[in-house]
Amino acid sequence: MLLGLRRPMRLLWGYLGACVLMGFVLACVAAWTMPGMAAPELFALTVAMTKLAIIVSILPSLVVIAIFEWRGMRRWYGYAIYGALLSAVASVLISGNLEGPQTLNLITVVVCFAFVGAISATVYWWIAGRFAGHNPALNGNG
Repeated sequence: MLLGLRRPMRLLWGYLGACVLMGFVLACVAAWTMPGMAAPELFALTVAMTKLAIIVSILPSLVVIAIFEWRGMRRWYGYAIYGALLSAVASVLISGNLEGPQTLNLITVVVCFAFVGAISATVYWWIAGRFAGHNPALNGNG
């Protein structure tokens, strides 16, 4: 019974790990732009930004993770490309709500988000993605 939960739990922990990293980076950037923030405020901001990362990424990630698991995609670069694209698109959508962003600032934001997205996706890959499609119960590995 519990062995059947290994894979879903690994996927969940990988996803949460990636979102927490993204939330922490976003919180650090926000704290850097707001001088005088204390550590408890940074923690609360990290929790809020992690929730935002989960809300923004849950639907596309459910689809992509399911496809990667089904296809047995274990290569790091697939996850990194997905994370970079998701973060870049999300940054454009979010910054579209800002008043008239300048092109250079928008490019900088997209590139920075793409980099952080690739790093967050690497965290997911490290926890769960490198085992995609692997079922230890079928292979006799417990």
